[in-house]
Parts: sequence; C-alpha cells; structure tokens
Amino acid sequence: MTTAEATKESPRQPVHGSALSVRGLSHSYGALEALHEVTVEVAAGAICSILGPNGAGKSTLASCIAGTITTGPGTVLLDGTDISREAHFRRARRGIAYVPEEGAVFPALTVAENLVVGRRGLSGRQRRAVVDEAAAIFPFLGQRSGTRAGMLSGGEQQMLALSRFLVQKPALLVIDELSHGLAPAIVDQLFGVLAEFRGATTFVIIEQYVKRSQELADDVVVLSYGNVALATAAAAVSLDELEAAYEIQGRPADPAEPAPPAPGPIP
Repeated sequence: MTTAEATKESPRQPVHGSALSVRGLSHSYGALEALHEVTVEVAAGAICSILGPNGAGKSTLASCIAGTITTGPGTVLLDGTDISREAHFRRARRGIAYVPEEGAVFPALTVAENLVVGRRGLSGRQRRAVVDEAAAIFPFLGQRSGTRAGMLSGGEQQMLALSRFLVQKPALLVIDELSHGLAPAIVDQLFGVLAEFRGATTFVIIEQYVKRSQELADDVVVLSYGNVALATAAAAVSLDELEAAYEIQGRPADPAEPAPPAPGPIP
C-alpha cells in the first residue's frame, strides 16, 4: 500500500501519532472467515479510510486493531511493536482509542463527566480545562457541559465521543462509522474536525461516504468479502476505480445460494 504523502496541509502540524502496520491478518467467526490475510500500512499522522460494502469485514478489522476481539493469524504493530496478542486495555494504554459504531458515550453521565472518563486524579481546574478544550472543537459542549449525554441528539453524541478522544491526543484513533445515521450537515461538521486534526494523530476511519472519505484521507483501502480489493493513495484513485473495487468479490457465491445483489451507487 502506498504510504501517505504530505500533500494535505493542516494547522495542527507537526505530525504526531504512531505508525500502524497490519500484516496478513485473518479472523473468523466460527466457520465464517471475516478477514483473509489483510495487510494495511498507515504512516504516523496519516488518515486511512477503510471502505467496502456491508459485510466486507470493515468493523472486524477496526475491532482487531483496537483489540476488542481476539485476532487470528497475522500481526498488528504500533510503531513496530507487535501488539497482536495484547488486550484492549493494554492497547488503550499505548494510546489506541476506539469509537465503535454503536457509539462511545455514557448516557447517564453528563457531557463534562464523559469528557474525563478514565482520566484519574484530575483536579477541578484540570477537569474544566478538558471541557474548555473540547468546547474549542465543538462549542455546544461547553454550553451543555451539565447535560446528561443521553439527552443529546445522535449527532451531538458523536461529536461528544469524537472530542472525548481528540482531547486525549491518542497515538491512533480508530473510528467505526462515525457518520452512520446522521444528517449530511452533521457529517460535514465531523469531517471538518477530522481534517483540522490531520497530523495531530493517526486515524483509521471506517466509512460509508466514499467521496467524502477519499477527499479526507491520505490513503484508502477497499475490503470485499474480507479481502483487500484495493489499497492506494487517495489522490491516485478515481471514484470509478473505487466503485469497481466494490464489485470485486473475494470469494465465489455458494452454488446453493443465489448470487449476491449488485452494489448500489456510491454515496
């Protein structure tokens, strides 16, 4: 896979974050192989978008990187260190943060409490500083710091989840379907923030919005039936080529089953 080029400028340079290397990773759920020898390389401070149709293995890959499921054959390396067999909490200590598809907020806690979850020993002043830093990303968080997260809209909850990790300055942030179910205007806001943080951390983003993802990313990877159908620099591929990669099938249809339907238009 072509590593990211420093062609997209950001006000948040110099580059931070850690390099991620996934090599020959496979994972199965019983007899169903979800990932087959997947290899992905992400340079420190780069944004890599993982694309593909439903059932392609994108969320499984995100979970394997974050350590929320046990990986099968293959390796996951962070800055050259093999973390393949490390538990989720140990990877978190290394600076790997994960926003799952179902969200990463605690509904019963306030906005302010969500922002400092897991950060022990903070003084009252330090807690307020965290809220102020998050509010600099999304101003409404400061205005509604005392509101329970469960009272926020879906888009606001995603903004809270994203800012919660951004203020921690992780080495790697893995985001699974941040835009799922959200209005286009909210998606634009979220993608705008990710663009501002280019270089501040390394991003692996699982997404459904192909065009937006290509515009944001340094590199794109398309998965199909658990296989890498395409891996390239985002600037080196057209939307037509991405759409064609969606149609590549990693395994033949079972003769006893009907062939899968043709993919719909790229969002």
